[in-house]
Amino acid sequence: MKEFNLRLFLDLFASLLFMSGVPVIIKFTSVNPVTIGIVRLLIASVLMGLLLIIRKEKMSMNPRNLKNLMLIGLVFSIHWVTYFFSIKISTASIGILGASTYGIHLIVLGWIFLNTKPTWIDGLAITLAFVGTYIIIPEFTLSNEITVGLMLSILSGLFFALLPILHQKNQQMTNNVRSMGQYVFALPLFLVFSKHFDFSMKAADIYSLLYLGIFGTFLAHTFWINVTTKLPTTFTSLIFYVIIPFTMALSYFWLNESMNIEKITGAVLIILANVIGILRKFKRVQMPMDLD
Repeated sequence: MKEFNLRLFLDLFASLLFMSGVPVIIKFTSVNPVTIGIVRLLIASVLMGLLLIIRKEKMSMNPRNLKNLMLIGLVFSIHWVTYFFSIKISTASIGILGASTYGIHLIVLGWIFLNTKPTWIDGLAITLAFVGTYIIIPEFTLSNEITVGLMLSILSGLFFALLPILHQKNQQMTNNVRSMGQYVFALPLFLVFSKHFDFSMKAADIYSLLYLGIFGTFLAHTFWINVTTKLPTTFTSLIFYVIIPFTMALSYFWLNESMNIEKITGAVLIILANVIGILRKFKRVQMPMDLD
């Protein structure tokens, strides 16, 4: 039992560590978001395909499953496109902070799709998120890179919040099959802009893309799936926010990103708002989350 717990802890630590490094690597590499998306999806698709073959999992596709996988892939691709551009335009910290607002988006989506009535706790969570966002942004103008980057990352958070809903509605397919479809059907959106693929890569860019594809996508995802299937969903949803201070620390020490009191205060408020939102959601509807 001790050995099992140690393995689960190592999977949890590795998945969080790998995912926290993703925004930093995206900002570090000089290649554009289109190149990052294509290479990362190709690597993840090939490795996930090999995993399906090794485990002898059948795809068992029918028109309904195929249509749903295409929708998951489209939502995932929009989440990635907006996320990558937000990081490139602004900073790694701004990218992860905006995307982490998925907890707030879940509250709003619950109002729309689950007909749940808003409460004062929901209002408090949304207010904290707005205040945190206001503190971080220097000025509300599209000429400001931080503002544009944060807006894109918040949009990314919306599509990230849609993913667990789509995955939950398609549990007739295994996690690996849905993940494979998510990667494969996310590729077309990036391939539309394949003429912008950056072939003039330096060695550092190649290593960065290998990290993003192997560690930041395939391994992080595999470890995270193992953790989320064996630990309570409330715990795994909340522990996910450990990524934010990890990412901010890496950005500060590696990329020399400035960390003023405004950014730190705003980050704390955004994290607190999402934690409140997630706890409220689990208390209300007990809907499991799959953070693919």
